[in-house]
Amino acid sequence: MLSYFKNLVNEHESDIILTIGIILIALISFGAGQLTAPQADIESVIIQNPITNQNSKAASIQQAMPVTDQAEEQGTFVGSINSNKYHWPDCSFAKRISEENQVWFSSEAEAQAAGYIRCGSFEKYKP
Repeated sequence: MLSYFKNLVNEHESDIILTIGIILIALISFGAGQLTAPQADIESVIIQNPITNQNSKAASIQQAMPVTDQAEEQGTFVGSINSNKYHWPDCSFAKRISEENQVWFSSEAEAQAAGYIRCGSFEKYKP
């Protein structure tokens, strides 16, 4: 059995050396890249709320739905100031809207009056 492996190694000696050489060159290159990479102090990225222009849609939303205390009933439908769709609160898309971007409506008519339309999954989440 040992002689079989010796013969196998002798027959493919050049292929084995070439493979080992390529692996060593790759490891050395990776190590050299790690050593020469700039060691800049990476600071945390801080995401802040951007300053946005209050366009007519946002202004009408603010007037139509004043900010309420969170303990109070928020409404039946929810929309986003960044979108023109309104959703049921259980809708998966509604759950993605951050609290500061939520706009609540007590009826579909109120949402439509503010320029919103039904989301594509509206019927799916209807209670």
